[in-house]
Amino acid sequence: MTLEKELERLSVPAPTGVLDGVVLGTGLSDGFSVFESPLGSVVVAFNPLGVSAVDLFTDGFEVRFSDRFRRRLLEARPPRGWEDLIIQALAEGTPGALPVDFRSVTPFQRQVLEQTASIPRGETRSYGWLASRAGRPKAARAVGQTMARNPVPLVIPCHRVVLSDGRIGHYGLGGAERKRRLLRVEGAIG
Repeated sequence: MTLEKELERLSVPAPTGVLDGVVLGTGLSDGFSVFESPLGSVVVAFNPLGVSAVDLFTDGFEVRFSDRFRRRLLEARPPRGWEDLIIQALAEGTPGALPVDFRSVTPFQRQVLEQTASIPRGETRSYGWLASRAGRPKAARAVGQTMARNPVPLVIPCHRVVLSDGRIGHYGLGGAERKRRLLRVEGAIG
């Protein structure tokens, strides 16, 4: 018998869950858990860098995630200490101390999203205001595209960004009516 064959006989499969732990811990896959939010159940995806995505908990969310981020999802618990931060971020609409994985956005988009996170609960700002805060005052349309592609809505409160004339505008996490609902819950509109 060759040494190779002898070594094959010695191999033992890894205990259940070890492979998932390795791919999650190294960031090769993202984990996800389902949480309640003002919009109902949402999927929160995460990896070692932070929360990577928030989506409505509907059929096909795993496919939408893998198509957008080119990583697969594994159902898992968030890292120790993050669960309370996630619940707080979903309830308050700000990341607070919760880390966010911004690898899927450009530097400009990250700047816009970080400014969006500073909008207080119960208040709104215009796309133009955000463009100015991000150092590109004529980029209101690019800000709108950033809001539409926000990977972590509810955590980064893009629902607080409205048109300069006060109209609600679109909302990537389920349409204008859901945006309106969030703004009502927060007391930003009547």
